Amino acid sequence: MEPETAVNAADYPSNALQAGKPLALDAAMLDASRFPLVRVRRRAMKPGFAFAWAAQMRRLLALATPFVIVAEHCDHETADNFDLRAAWLRTHRAPLAAYCRGFIAIEPRIEARASTRERLRRLTADSGLRTVVVSSMRVAEELAPVLLKHGAAPASAPARSRAV
Repeated sequence: MEPETAVNAADYPSNALQAGKPLALDAAMLDASRFPLVRVRRRAMKPGFAFAWAAQMRRLLALATPFVIVAEHCDHETADNFDLRAAWLRTHRAPLAAYCRGFIAIEPRIEARASTRERLRRLTADSGLRTVVVSSMRVAEELAPVLLKHGAAPASAPARSRAV
């Protein structure tokens, strides 16, 4: 893996998105083609992906623009990846609260949504992120503007999780 170059908010002027400049994200991991809806590509969720995911999340936060993350639920995520991502979410609580308006997980199997919601709750515990489990990408696309419109979760609020 190539060493990561540091990216900070100064690298992205406030009008970068309007100027049509690229988001500098790894499209194999995060699909930002419909920004502010950012989709985590399921095929990128392989053992060891948490480090690359963290680097991409830092780049996404450096945009200093509100966004919503959408990901298909992945049953085969390793415990190490899960723990690393959960730790990263906890340690980046403040910037997440400022820009990430929510995390939407897609779980088409109705019988699996409760366990998916619990796993998502554990992943985002103490991060303050709004989390929702939905049945399809279509529902996620309809929900994303609602999350964006309602703004950031209060910094003192615990993470909330719902199924739709």
